[in-house]
Amino acid sequence: MVHIYLLTGDIGGTNSRMSLYDTTSLKPLMEKWYRNQEHFKDKTDGCFERQILIPFLQYCWDTVPRIAPLDEVEFIACLACAGPVQKNKVHMSNLGVDISGPAIETNEYSKNPFIQKIKRVKLINDFLATGYGCLTLCPHEVKELTPGSHGLVDPSGPKVCVGAGTGLGECYLTPNDDETYNCFPSEGGHVEFNPRSDVEIKLRAYLQKKFNSTTRISVERVVSGMGLANVYEFLAQEFSEKVNESVHKEFLAAGDEQGKVVSINSKTCTLCKQALDIMISAYGGEVGSSAVKWIPTGGIYVTGGITPKNIQHIEGADSVFMKAYRDKGRVAPVLSNVPVFAVMVEDLGVRGVHHACEAEYKKMTKKTAEKGSAVSAYQYTLPVIAAAIAVGTGVLIKNARN
Repeated sequence: MVHIYLLTGDIGGTNSRMSLYDTTSLKPLMEKWYRNQEHFKDKTDGCFERQILIPFLQYCWDTVPRIAPLDEVEFIACLACAGPVQKNKVHMSNLGVDISGPAIETNEYSKNPFIQKIKRVKLINDFLATGYGCLTLCPHEVKELTPGSHGLVDPSGPKVCVGAGTGLGECYLTPNDDETYNCFPSEGGHVEFNPRSDVEIKLRAYLQKKFNSTTRISVERVVSGMGLANVYEFLAQEFSEKVNESVHKEFLAAGDEQGKVVSINSKTCTLCKQALDIMISAYGGEVGSSAVKWIPTGGIYVTGGITPKNIQHIEGADSVFMKAYRDKGRVAPVLSNVPVFAVMVEDLGVRGVHHACEAEYKKMTKKTAEKGSAVSAYQYTLPVIAAAIAVGTGVLIKNARN
């Protein structure tokens, strides 16, 4: 008998979070995080299989007790990837890595025994997984940013997720008649950054020069971990007399964690605090713009790693985030009917990709059952038809003799 396991991956810009599930449980048999910068040094075709997938599965079979023998196993996999998915393939531009569902299914780049057991691979956008993950949230896992938001939620209304982390992700969900939701990806994080002050106008000009753009700059260049680093870098140049030398030295040596350095030092460093305020204000402005565009009466969820880590700058009517959120001119009253939640957990991608993988498993199981029913019906019908033909033939022969 074949034992099916669900294999999931939340492949973000910074980490790859791999999980293995039995089909009968929501709790993973094994979870393991891989830091992408350390594991994607070789970026040739099939690098994901070689450097993440195979080591993770080997680790599972070495450590998980009572796991089924590999020759009795099949995997159904779902990978949530940081990039636009087309034809079940993705190019993760932030990493310079390609992942192909069809290539994994056909063992194109690896004949490893674990890879050969993967029978289905579905790729989805990583923020699509975050959207599905929002459907699993409990009340204690969120904070109301608009008072009374739980009571404002319309069960038949659309939902929106906006989340700043390594980058800025956005997606929206629409309800079905059976009270489930379909989630759709968006590249909303790449809309134009809208300066709200003289300093921010200078910031935009600085970023346009830095990223070689003469007409625009994406809001993600400001609202994200790397965006926070960009803002600090600009301020350090614009207000060089305010630079804290020890903090600046730490910032320059931090690599892809420069934004973290700025956030941690915002309590004592003037420029770090100013950078964080600018980023958080722009974050609130973009969440407000999303609320105006979609009017998500089912709720707008502020997700991503930056949200829980900086909740003291986000919640509260007088926070820079909420002031920018509400600053929508004559359409601002629309926002009074939109529930707004700050998501305080950071595993939505993991939850969402499991949700999608489970749906894929159920779909395949249903197809198998329908195919089995069709075969059974055929096997039942064939003898009946044969018997009818035999009876009919006998009648004809008898009539012919008479």
